[in-house]
Amino acid sequence: MSNNYLIATFRNLVNNKVNTLINITGLAISIACCIFVYVFIKYEKGFDNFHSRGDRVYRIVLDEKKAERTEFNGCVSFPVANALRNDFPQLETVTQLYVNNNATISITDQNGRSKLFEDNQLTYADEYFLKTFDFKMLAGNDKLLYQPDEVILTRKLADNFFGTKSRQGYTDLIGKMITVNKNSYRITAILEDIPRNSNLACHMLLPFKVFEKINPKLMENWKDLYSESYTFVTLPKNYSAAQFDAALVGFKNKFPDKELSQRQTYHPQPLIEVHADEKYGGTFYTTPSILVLAFVIMGMIVLLTSCINFINLATVQSLKRAKEIGIRKTLGSRNYELVLRFMGETLIVTIIASAIAVLLADYFLNAFNNYLSFIVELDLHIDQTIIIFLAALCLVITFLAGYYPAKLMASYQSIQALKQAVKVKHTGFSNRFSFRKVLVITQFTVSQLLIIGTIVVAMQMRYFHNRELGYQKDGILTVELPENDLQKLAVFRNQLLSRAQVKEVSFSSGPPTSASNGFVDLRRREAGKAGSFNSERKFVDPHYLSVFNIKLIAGRNLQEPDKVTLSDSIKRYNILLNKKGAAAMGFKTADEAIGQEVVVGDRQFATIVGVTDDFFNVSLQQSIMPCMLFYGTNWVSMAAIRMDKANTSNTLSYIQKNWQSLFPGQIYKAMTLDYYMDKKAFYVLEDIMYQGFKIFVLLAILIGCLGLYGLVSFLAQQRQKEIGIRKVLGASVRGIVYLFSMEFTWLLLMSFVVAAPLGYFAMSSWLQTFANRIPLHAGYFVAALVISFLVAACTVGFQAVKAAVANPVKSLRAE
Repeated sequence: MSNNYLIATFRNLVNNKVNTLINITGLAISIACCIFVYVFIKYEKGFDNFHSRGDRVYRIVLDEKKAERTEFNGCVSFPVANALRNDFPQLETVTQLYVNNNATISITDQNGRSKLFEDNQLTYADEYFLKTFDFKMLAGNDKLLYQPDEVILTRKLADNFFGTKSRQGYTDLIGKMITVNKNSYRITAILEDIPRNSNLACHMLLPFKVFEKINPKLMENWKDLYSESYTFVTLPKNYSAAQFDAALVGFKNKFPDKELSQRQTYHPQPLIEVHADEKYGGTFYTTPSILVLAFVIMGMIVLLTSCINFINLATVQSLKRAKEIGIRKTLGSRNYELVLRFMGETLIVTIIASAIAVLLADYFLNAFNNYLSFIVELDLHIDQTIIIFLAALCLVITFLAGYYPAKLMASYQSIQALKQAVKVKHTGFSNRFSFRKVLVITQFTVSQLLIIGTIVVAMQMRYFHNRELGYQKDGILTVELPENDLQKLAVFRNQLLSRAQVKEVSFSSGPPTSASNGFVDLRRREAGKAGSFNSERKFVDPHYLSVFNIKLIAGRNLQEPDKVTLSDSIKRYNILLNKKGAAAMGFKTADEAIGQEVVVGDRQFATIVGVTDDFFNVSLQQSIMPCMLFYGTNWVSMAAIRMDKANTSNTLSYIQKNWQSLFPGQIYKAMTLDYYMDKKAFYVLEDIMYQGFKIFVLLAILIGCLGLYGLVSFLAQQRQKEIGIRKVLGASVRGIVYLFSMEFTWLLLMSFVVAAPLGYFAMSSWLQTFANRIPLHAGYFVAALVISFLVAACTVGFQAVKAAVANPVKSLRAE
């Protein structure tokens, strides 16, 4: 493009400030959305793609056939790792780890004062972990995690514990002692912070030998699965995953329990598939492909809307530039040169918008990271690859938004253009089904689709948060317990109940709806193993039902004689079962289940002494599961305290003071049950989708309003003489506004005819993924139509009134 063209381009942009501002604003917003989607997808698809042997690393997963279904587990029992090492010596590495553990860390500073820290990303890993995965080491040696007194920190924790001075070098930290969960460990290595888009992200590593010492029986337990325990293997180069998968068919026969081995099958799962696999689940969280697809579609919709805007406004401006086009053609410019010139103008506008978009996207990404920080740590940021992406995006936008207006303006005849007598047919709005009308219908359609999606997702989220759960969650404070000393717990309970505002206290393994669930096989004693089913097992006390107001519908509650501890023989004990569990066993009524003996796992027997009404022990995305309540005080980790709402602050202070007196040197962690459920992120993916819909629909409506503004400006300019004649002949402002409005009303209705079935199909498919969902009724679609109509009416009405009140003398003067 010559200097003359550049000067003319910038002069044209300056002379049409309003159109230029609208175009740049719309494109900047849409490009920022595209950058956000690009960074999000790049982050999600980049999980663990930095390991040198990542293409040969596989997670061992398990399929288990139950009576009516097959369960898919991303974890395996603890003895599997050693068995794989023995049976498959050709494997380069076999490593197992136990992730997402809480840690209380004590550091003694130079003045001899003790400082307390906490972290929830402690991982137990064996000596093969750092040989399987590539994590940059800042200090330390190669032989790590062999000794039970070792601890490895990441840069983040090292800086946290010892201050920013350690950034000068971490060698001086090697050999220092720290206390983790009351045990002393020496620092043997400092790792660079593990990327957050890793299935293995953690802040601290302890040797797996420590976990084995704490849980010796688990190392011999082939049957029980723990959801945060994973085993990974590295295949040799000449050994394919298909070969290994076939060999694993015989491996399961190593089980001591032959019947169980017939129902279970092991498979290798590629490391790069772990994060996005909803079937087996990720190690921390899973981002389903539907969420990524939804973000891509929403980004494309916003981009398409802004391109339509640009076309609308460029076509409007083409009438003003008709004389310029005529002169250029008279001076010898050919059509393709004019097309390139006008597309060059589009490219310049797009580049300016892209520069602004990078700043907007950076703000959006930081806000998104902060919004989800209390649920999951994300590291969405713009990197150097954005240059290539933006270059490609600018070319796409230039073609989508610039080609049609450029082709239209270049097609003007020289004489007509010089006389400024370009016919209406050239503007693309004269025919019943013109290209411009198709663009407007498309714009309305995508806006209504987003509005329908936002309404449905909002209603489903509201349903999740407001649905009766089968228990009472208001007025309950949850307090974490660092140890389950029975004497301390009894003292703590008595101290709390001495205060009038505290109504009841219960110690348990968790609230009724929990993000961390323990499961066990359950069956009637007379039924064979084929009749077993998976049941959740909660460790509670006799006060659990009254604290959470869970209804007992048959039998009795748990009592003090039902209590068992680790020192007791727990081959036989009494339990409560929920109604779903009683039905799964084949009991027709709750009363029929009372006194019946059931088999828990394989070696334990329990008697049903009570049946509770069903309550949601899992999130509302799933159906209520069978649940067994067992009075086992050695496994409690939480106190649930029901309080009066009056004088809450003093009561909270009283609870904290008594807790700290019983558990000195520990970190007090308390939260309301409502906040606990939010923090545990039961609906994090749905919330991300909801927030995404809200943002994208607002942006789409904003850009759509700008487009309507340009379109009505176009029609007002095109029909200014007609409006002037109508006013001279007595037409009212209302009549002229009606004339404009009816044109868009029909377009809006036509777009609704397209958007409604598409929205119904999309949102119906999404709702089918939930066991508990709202009905998809017509009200949501009518609401979307009304919102679209109101937005369009305000935008169209403003410009229509402006055209209707204009002085007709000015528009008729040329006649």
